Amino acid sequence: MHGAAIPSSGGDRRAVVMRGTFTTQRLRLAPVAEGDLEELFALHADPRAFADDLTAPLTELAQMRWVLDQWIRAWQQHGTGYLAVRARASSDTALPPGLLGVVGLTLLEHEGRQTLSAYWRLTPAATGHGIATEAMDAVLTHPRLGGTDREVVAVTADANRPSCALAARLGFGPAPPDRAIPGGRHGDILLIRPPRGAPPRTP
Repeated sequence: MHGAAIPSSGGDRRAVVMRGTFTTQRLRLAPVAEGDLEELFALHADPRAFADDLTAPLTELAQMRWVLDQWIRAWQQHGTGYLAVRARASSDTALPPGLLGVVGLTLLEHEGRQTLSAYWRLTPAATGHGIATEAMDAVLTHPRLGGTDREVVAVTADANRPSCALAARLGFGPAPPDRAIPGGRHGDILLIRPPRGAPPRTP
C-alpha cells in the first residue's frame, strides 16, 4: 500500500492514496523504487526471511536489481505492483526502523486466465507485530489496486504455516482441485481470494 484513514472493522487499517503512497494506522507503503535496492537485497538475501519457504534467498545484488527492474516496470505498465513497507513517522508504536517488508499485487496470466497475484515478505525483525496483515489488508481493500473486484491468488509452500495463516486471515481459501498451481513447484499450494460480492465457493 495521506489524509484521514478510512474506518474499517480492522480498526483504521484500510489505506487511502496520496501521491502514490498508502498509509494505514501504523505503516507507510510506497511503490518500490530504485532507492530501495540495498534494503530490498538485504531482505531477500536473509535466510531467516525464507525459513518456511521453498524459494532460495538471493545471493547477488545484481539478482535483486533485475527483480526490482521488473517490479518497477509492472507499476509503469499496469498501475499496480509491490510496495515497500515502513513505519509512519507519526506512528506511536515501537516498530523496527527501515524497511519492514514488501507486499503487493501483480498481474498474473496462467492457463488463459488473468488474475492478480499477492506477495508478501517481511524483514525478520518485523515479524510478530501484525505488519503483514495490516499492510496486505490495506492493499486488498483499496479499489485502485484491483483487489476488491478481482480474484486474487497466492502461491505459498504448503508447509509454510505462518504464510497460510496470514492468507486465511486475509480471506484466502484453498483453490479447487482442478486449478493448476502457477509455477508447478512440488510442495506449493494455490490459495484464492474471490472478488468482493462473489458467492462463497464450496470447497
